[in-house]
Amino acid sequence: MTKAYDRLSWLFLTKVLRKMGFSESSNKWTATWFFQTSRGVKQGDPLSPTLFILAAEALSRGLNSLHTNLYFCGFGLPKWSPKINHLTYADDTIISSSSDATSLRLIMEILQVYEIASGQLVNKGLPLHLSGIPIFYARRKIEHYQGLLTKVLDKLQSWKGKLLSIGGRAVLITNVLQSMPIHLLSAVNPPNYVINKLHKMLSQFFWSSSVGGTSRHWASWTNLCMPYEEGGIRFRSLHDVAKALFCKLWWIFRTNQAFGVPL
Repeated sequence: MTKAYDRLSWLFLTKVLRKMGFSESSNKWTATWFFQTSRGVKQGDPLSPTLFILAAEALSRGLNSLHTNLYFCGFGLPKWSPKINHLTYADDTIISSSSDATSLRLIMEILQVYEIASGQLVNKGLPLHLSGIPIFYARRKIEHYQGLLTKVLDKLQSWKGKLLSIGGRAVLITNVLQSMPIHLLSAVNPPNYVINKLHKMLSQFFWSSSVGGTSRHWASWTNLCMPYEEGGIRFRSLHDVAKALFCKLWWIFRTNQAFGVPL
């Protein structure tokens, strides 16, 4: 949703609260008509997320009603599995469906009705991120991981590398910079050129105290990732970290029966 909290219609929210059985006294207490506005819930208020979730329940029920439509073809699952066509977290909703035109048209009709009733605007822009993880289709591109590269670059530029010793830069790389991609690597396997780009940025910061600086690199990044006994500094290779996290994810998928529905 685009500006989800700012666009929520008060009239729609009041009708949803009545439909769910809230008393009129609580509805009047929730909607204080002191300011002449007709939409939006206050961000930072402890009650606002609850009100937003109650309003978003209307969208969830509308999508669930598609299961009773004979013309809707959802994502293929076994008969004994629960019928799921969407997952919602906060103001993010992932809709799963087949690619036939009729099913897509029915989904768009539900979204358009929700937009008109609630005053909200569905964000149809791609690629999108869910909890910091890029969600995309087809070939992996560097644009999908640009957020991580920018985050690491901003962190490097905020430090005064020239005022740090080489040991201080090694501590920052080990404890801060190499921990930033862990969340992303635990869910997806980025292309090698993205990891090589990160290695290049870390190597430049270690040897020349700044990204893009010119300085002699006395050892390759592969040698720096070796143990102390073999002449390295025990940096972690993100290629090895990605492989380890991918193997862990595969082990959970193969051993945990509650991980998902068997297909």
